[in-house]
Amino acid sequence: MTDRAEACALANEFTAALARQQELALRREEIVTRLHDEVERLRRGETQTALDLVRHSLIRLHDQILRQAEQVSGPLEAEHVRELLTALADEAADAVARTGVDRDVPEPGEAFDRGRHRPVGRVRAATPEEDLTVAQVVAAGFVQGDRVVRKAEVVVARWDAEAG
Repeated sequence: MTDRAEACALANEFTAALARQQELALRREEIVTRLHDEVERLRRGETQTALDLVRHSLIRLHDQILRQAEQVSGPLEAEHVRELLTALADEAADAVARTGVDRDVPEPGEAFDRGRHRPVGRVRAATPEEDLTVAQVVAAGFVQGDRVVRKAEVVVARWDAEAG
């Protein structure tokens, strides 16, 4: 074979190899595009599923508010209003729980925890043992597993040795 024929043969092989690589690159691009489209479709579906949970919970809360409103027949006593509002708050907390977030209500007397509690007030502790404990819960916190979604708002007891 002449040098010219060898060069033509090599050029043809190179051209064929280049065409195969280009075809493989096009296939990879098609696969990546298809996978991207599937991921986006799944993401939209998950978002809609999560929104559906919230929507259904809010609709239930809406219905409960209207049912309670229909039962009002005259002036309400404070205790009755408190019961109605507590029931609505419980329904709202249940709606949040259906999204995977639970209410976290600290107990008075438990140790103050900066990771779970946000201090909104301070009272004098009666004993040194009550120092840095929860004296009162102002608002519940909400957690999702180990993740704190919202810290509980608490009044913290502090011991003052000088006031003793």
